Amino acid sequence: MGIDMSVAGLPEMSFVTWMMAALPIIVVLTLMMGFKMSGSRAGVISWVIGLAVTYFAFGGGVDVLLSGTAKGIWETIFVLSIVWTSMYMYNVVDLTGSFKVIAATFTRLTNGNQMLQLLILGWAFPTFIQGVCGFGVPVAVVTPLLIGLGFSPIKAVVTALLGHSWGITFGSLGSSYSVLPRLSPVDPDGMAFWASLMIAFGGLMIGWCVVHNYGGFKAVKEGFVAVLFMSVVMSGTLVLVVNFVSPNLGCFVAGAAGLVVGSFVLPKLKAYRPATDAPPIKEDPEVAGKSFITAFSAYIIMVGVVFVVYLIKPIKSFLDTFKVGLPFGETTTLFGYIQDAEAKYSALKIVTMPGTLILISIFLAAWFYKSKGLLPQGAMKDAWTKTVRQSAGSSATIISMTMMAVLMTVGGMTTYLAYGIATATGSFFPLLAPQIGVIGAFVTSSCTSSNILFTSLQYEVASILGMSAFIILGAQTTGATLANAFAPGNAALGAGVSGLAGQEGAILAKTSVYTILQAGFVGVLAYVMIKMGLGM
Repeated sequence: MGIDMSVAGLPEMSFVTWMMAALPIIVVLTLMMGFKMSGSRAGVISWVIGLAVTYFAFGGGVDVLLSGTAKGIWETIFVLSIVWTSMYMYNVVDLTGSFKVIAATFTRLTNGNQMLQLLILGWAFPTFIQGVCGFGVPVAVVTPLLIGLGFSPIKAVVTALLGHSWGITFGSLGSSYSVLPRLSPVDPDGMAFWASLMIAFGGLMIGWCVVHNYGGFKAVKEGFVAVLFMSVVMSGTLVLVVNFVSPNLGCFVAGAAGLVVGSFVLPKLKAYRPATDAPPIKEDPEVAGKSFITAFSAYIIMVGVVFVVYLIKPIKSFLDTFKVGLPFGETTTLFGYIQDAEAKYSALKIVTMPGTLILISIFLAAWFYKSKGLLPQGAMKDAWTKTVRQSAGSSATIISMTMMAVLMTVGGMTTYLAYGIATATGSFFPLLAPQIGVIGAFVTSSCTSSNILFTSLQYEVASILGMSAFIILGAQTTGATLANAFAPGNAALGAGVSGLAGQEGAILAKTSVYTILQAGFVGVLAYVMIKMGLGM
């Protein structure tokens, strides 16, 4: 398959140039995972390399370099607002003593079984949150909860990253899915059907990854019944809701189904009932008689605020009018790769952005906790002081990583990498179609952004090769979805809310294995489906 790169405004395809385009990614992974360098330092080094590659290999002038860097810095405001407010909420809730009550309640509901607690709070709950509010919020909310239940910080972060990732295409009220039919001439209903099947396949895999991360193959054996039960229920629910109700609600309802099954069905199964001679679970006198609803109220309030703002369309439409964005002029590389001018680049919807909604939830929760006599005098100030100390390191990582990622996009390197994969694989393209989605999500930390970058490319390649666009685009979005667990930006976010700033490499080292394996299986599935003539 030959692709005229000049039409795309990119250099002629060659292995050397392709490796140069991949160099920032290779360097950041090598430094973080191989040399255990902090994400902030690795990100700055990779950004500098990105500047050099953009200038010397991709013909990006000073305007391209400045535009890509400035856009990257601007993009971080959105992410950092989530990191800081989520950490602040955790610290406020922690000062009320509510995490002890939450832990005691789930211990009682699950008969003290940590495996069930892990699956409920580390898989079903982040899926539920992702359904209405993505952008890293599930990771930021769930990680501290798992730590509060006694899980180690590293396992809590990796669990949250994996657990929230599988349903992202149909999460955030379907924002990632909506890109596929919007940027390609595919039938929306057909696209929803095939994408839901491939996403459900990802859902069948993710539970095993969560329990393996928790305790290796011993945990896989112990959690076999629970994972099988929950994966079938959640994946099946997603497929049914996407195709018979609305793609916008698939992830949310799947998460809700998982919460119900995990909390009220699995604990009654023989495999997870306590032995008849097991001693009764001792309740901490400090939490005896205290209300779970009161303790969990901050997160209930947050979900309620998100529901009111996101699901009542007149309210959201009005509040969305309050936007702030930076103007950027058009940039063009020497090869003709164009980034259009924008009056309000990546405009922040300052009232409805997740960080604002979390902040509103914090003050509502603080008022509620104070009315119950649970929030000590000066607690809000103490919580903020702690938040500043915890979040500073991860913020530096997020800024440097995002500068690198956006620069790669503005300079054409990300698109060039994808074209290279498409050119090299030919009839085996379905095997690597998910990897293009992975690359997009890796450099942007967003399934939606990956789909925006590569939907047109994937459709074009599918057309040239005579393959089903439904299957190829389904593989694209599934790869992008699962790769959110492997995105440096998301790892930095998780590190920031868990006290692991500087250990992003250790987090990525764990999630990379699961992501690569899952994307590989998705590629095999896509290849088999194409060979069977499905989706045509």
